[in-house]
Amino acid sequence: MAPSPEPQPDRIVLNDATIWPTIAETPRRQQLCDWLTANGIDYQNVAVPDPLTVETLPGGQCVIRHTVYLRDADGHRYVDPNDPSQAARAERTVPLVIEPPAEEQQ
Repeated sequence: MAPSPEPQPDRIVLNDATIWPTIAETPRRQQLCDWLTANGIDYQNVAVPDPLTVETLPGGQCVIRHTVYLRDADGHRYVDPNDPSQAARAERTVPLVIEPPAEEQQ
């Protein structure tokens, strides 16, 4: 008998390629920027519109999963050596400290 598959985390998508155009010039954008800062994330380094999610892991811990632009020693973004048409990026996960702003606060 095969072991049970690992339970999938609960996932709330706060931003992605389909959501970003609807919030880019709204108060919701600033709410998300303030929330990222409160959770220790530099919102200016978050790759938008890559997914920005809050996930509950199987052990119950909540994390923020996001993608950041990679920077060189001088602090500049650089080109992805595997895809010269894109900036180099990496996924990051940090513990959720402050809950995300409610949708109705838009």
